[in-house]
Amino acid sequence: MDLTAFLINAQSPDEKTRNAAQEALVRAEEQNLVVFLVSLVTELANDGKPGPARQMAGLILKNTMTSKDEEKKARLEQQWIALDDNTKQAIKHEVLKTLESHTKEARQTAAQVCARIAAIELPRQQWNDLIPTLLRFVQNAKNDFQKEATLTCIGYICEESDADILQKQSNDILTAVVQGMRKEEPNFDVRYAAAKALYNSLEFVRGNMSNENERNYLMSQVCEGTQAQDPRLKEAAMLCLVKIASLYYEKLKSYMQALFSITLEAVRKEPENVGLQGIEFWSALCDVELELLQEEDGRGSEYYVKGALKHLTELLAECLTRQNAENPDEWNLATAAGTCLCLVAQTVGDDIVPHVVPFISQNANHSDWKYREAATLAFGSILDGPSSAVLGTLVDQAVPMMLQHMTDDLTIVKDTTAWTIGRIADLHPEPIIHKYLQPVLETMMKALGDEPSVASKACWCIQNVANYWEDNDEDTPTYPLSSGFSSLIQTLLRAIDRPDATENNLRSSAYEALNSLLCSAALDCLEVVKQLIPVLLQRLEVTTQMQLASGSERQEQITVQGLLCGALQVTTRKLGSQVVPFADQMMQIFLRVFSARDSTVHEECLMAVGAVANALQGDFERYMPHFAPSLYLGLKNYQESQVCNIAVGIVNDIASALGPKFAPYCDEIMTILLENLRALELNRDVKPAIIACFGDIALNIGAMFEKYLPVVMNVMDQASKTVVPESDEEMVEYLNTLRENICEAYTGILQGLKTEKPDVFLPFVGQVLEFINIVHRDQTGDEGLFRACVGVVGDLANVFGKKAQSALQQEAIRSMVATAAHSSDAQTKEAGRWTLEQLRLIAV
Repeated sequence: MDLTAFLINAQSPDEKTRNAAQEALVRAEEQNLVVFLVSLVTELANDGKPGPARQMAGLILKNTMTSKDEEKKARLEQQWIALDDNTKQAIKHEVLKTLESHTKEARQTAAQVCARIAAIELPRQQWNDLIPTLLRFVQNAKNDFQKEATLTCIGYICEESDADILQKQSNDILTAVVQGMRKEEPNFDVRYAAAKALYNSLEFVRGNMSNENERNYLMSQVCEGTQAQDPRLKEAAMLCLVKIASLYYEKLKSYMQALFSITLEAVRKEPENVGLQGIEFWSALCDVELELLQEEDGRGSEYYVKGALKHLTELLAECLTRQNAENPDEWNLATAAGTCLCLVAQTVGDDIVPHVVPFISQNANHSDWKYREAATLAFGSILDGPSSAVLGTLVDQAVPMMLQHMTDDLTIVKDTTAWTIGRIADLHPEPIIHKYLQPVLETMMKALGDEPSVASKACWCIQNVANYWEDNDEDTPTYPLSSGFSSLIQTLLRAIDRPDATENNLRSSAYEALNSLLCSAALDCLEVVKQLIPVLLQRLEVTTQMQLASGSERQEQITVQGLLCGALQVTTRKLGSQVVPFADQMMQIFLRVFSARDSTVHEECLMAVGAVANALQGDFERYMPHFAPSLYLGLKNYQESQVCNIAVGIVNDIASALGPKFAPYCDEIMTILLENLRALELNRDVKPAIIACFGDIALNIGAMFEKYLPVVMNVMDQASKTVVPESDEEMVEYLNTLRENICEAYTGILQGLKTEKPDVFLPFVGQVLEFINIVHRDQTGDEGLFRACVGVVGDLANVFGKKAQSALQQEAIRSMVATAAHSSDAQTKEAGRWTLEQLRLIAV
């Protein structure tokens, strides 16, 4: 086998030649893996071979150890571990030797292969001399090629490995990397590789950053890198500053004057790729300060953004005028500045207004479109953060001007204007609602026929206007959209039918606007909503009959079906029992959609069926024999956690609708749910929903739940003893959700059994109280969980009366209830007083 020829041909532009070579390489791997791997690394290390062949050999070698698919990746890693030690040592030796190659493709690829092997072996306490070896290469490099490739390799290893694994060697790694960045290093390729390696190592140098001398040295080298002649090094050093701002905000104070100058000068004078990182630095500071404001009430914030506000906003406003009309979605200084300005507004609030309004006023009607569009973007960007009290008058004055801009000759101006009006409708809606509603709606309806990007944002604006009434009382007789409701619906349907509706997310945006409009509808609009059902059903039926010739057509079908099912769900929930005449047709078409078994559509279709069940209540029983198989499939699909979660929610809907008539389907459903809980692959977020579902089933089938009680109580006992690290906020939040759902399940089971067979639960009262005591002793519980536990105590007293009296006399239980009864939280106080009353009744 001429490996070199096959490696070259595997990159051929000729499909036939390329496929033949790739197939030959796959066969060689399958026939003898060890020989294949050794042949590849020999090719990679051979300086007499062509660069492209050596690069391809290294990439194939790396890909025998990794995959984007996690299961395959684990299998390939195990395959490497299973190789004999001599083979692995030979491969590693050749890979390390290639780091000194004069051929760039070979040494760079060798760095990737080395990092991949390290990612497999270092966590298993293997190849422990790798990092010391690489550090020796840096310090005593045979040539600059070896130094550069070794630093690149260290960077890759830092990127792929957990911080804990490299923690012991972090000092040595950091020393080698920072020395490689020094201005005394004459080779810019080496300095660039070192800067990239530093970027990847920053997460595990917290100890070094806590040492003032080490921190000063590191920061001086990074800052010097930003002033280098090489634009690659400048960008890499700026990227390091952005990451340092995110990771080590609390350490920045001594350097902020210098960083202020470096970042703003980078934006003003450096090439765009470097200037972008100057803006990203301030966006990163905004992110940190916003988090401190939201979670710590500003404690720990140095208010750097507020301190730099005048100069920063001037620079960002100037950057907004550097748009690219040919590609407005391109990430450039203008788009980055717009994003940063949004973050600055959120961070400093009202303080931003006087700094940006002069720019808006001067340029809003500028003859140069760039300034016109920049002024509009600036106004839209500062809407989230400042209060309506400060912005209200400005918004009132701006809306007529914005409507005028919607007639601009340039799409980019109309696009930004539609977005800005949409932001006004979302964040400061009162002027639109009370003064400009009609002209705004007319303008946006007209814009639905404009370019897809403009039409999509017009949809979003209509959606935000409709959302103003989303919390309206269901019995509201009429509302300001009533007179134009039908026209809005028809105009959105025409936008959905546009031949270019797939562009700029237009079709999805139009459906989202339609759904918001349907949700907001007052009573005098329901007839129009009802008339929409046959239209939506007919469209959905057409999609089930499509002849599909390609994968893209199948994807388009899936997207449209999901959107239509979503619209039908919203319509059904709005109309309630008024959908009964359409129910047969709806279920027939939904079942045809289910037959495609695509998880995305499955999701939307399940929710639509849930809405039908809620609307029909007991009458939904006639559809269950036909729908149950699709429901079972959804429940079994725990690999698609979102689908499974929704299917569990639909079980709750149908159980509530059918009551005791749901019992014939419970054996299969309970079996699936219990098997899911035992599955190691089950996404943890599904578990609380399944546990709460047990309570919903019990509540609705009553005494017939008795046969499931022992196994369910055992599962809940195990779940109630789940422990998570208190320092992990995400896991603590998950545990609180799990425990709250356990409480819901206990409540559902108790109330379900109460009428006919309450005593079958008596043996489990101790288990429930033990769980409540665990929660009571845990300091990480939240208000919702505390309230739920108090409610379960009340349920026990309510269901068992004096039979539970002695068990409920525990001091901890009584103390918890008393605390709840005097809580400052209204819901908790109500639950506490109800439970206190139940306890008093059984004490008489």
